Amino acid sequence: MHEMMSLELAKQRREEIVREAEKNRLARALRAGRKTRGKHTFSLMWERRRIAGLLLKLSKRPTKGARP
Repeated sequence: MHEMMSLELAKQRREEIVREAEKNRLARALRAGRKTRGKHTFSLMWERRRIAGLLLKLSKRPTKGARP
């Protein structure tokens, strides 16, 4: 009888540990995802500004043969 109870307790404890490990893994993945997204967003903003600057520069450039 005691052996069955201890076996059930061991099984419950193992399930708790597995759930906790999964929760920690998901939390770590979420934190890593936030860092990546932030860096990615910064890159996109930087790229947009660079392209906008190039377009602005091209629009201000005088064409050949044009009189001021």
